[in-house]
Amino acid sequence: MAFDVAEQGDLRNRRWAGSLRRSATLLEPVWPETSTFSSGPFISALPTIALFLYAVPQVDAPQLVSVDDITKAFTPRLADPSAPSLEDAVRECLIERRHDLDDDSELSSLFRSLTVCRPPLAYSLGGFELTAMDNDPGGTLMGAAAKWVNYTFTHHYLRRDSA
Repeated sequence: MAFDVAEQGDLRNRRWAGSLRRSATLLEPVWPETSTFSSGPFISALPTIALFLYAVPQVDAPQLVSVDDITKAFTPRLADPSAPSLEDAVRECLIERRHDLDDDSELSSLFRSLTVCRPPLAYSLGGFELTAMDNDPGGTLMGAAAKWVNYTFTHHYLRRDSA
């Protein structure tokens, strides 16, 4: 994901690189290490946090965005049900930063892959009902990652006052 987001946009490219570094730094201590975790919502957490830090203007540098600010932003509808979803907020800010989300750029492709809405999955291709553990509630990868990040960051960072 360490690609350039703008051809002649050194400031935007530096902000994207800083967003990726901050995301990886925050995720490193909470990343599942056992082999039983080969997939799940945490897989999309790195690009979700990075896109948020890159797109949403909170402070000048992504490195200065606190864990508390990230967890609050990842649950905007809890405080205000009429608030835009994380996907909508990031989309709006990317457009404000003059990104064409319909082109074939790497940033646009990444955003689209995280925001495609998937239907719920409760049955296998053969028609057998999946176990509760294997059920997929549907939605977007960004939404699932945001829920995982919110839960994980709250329990790892915010309840221990280590952020």
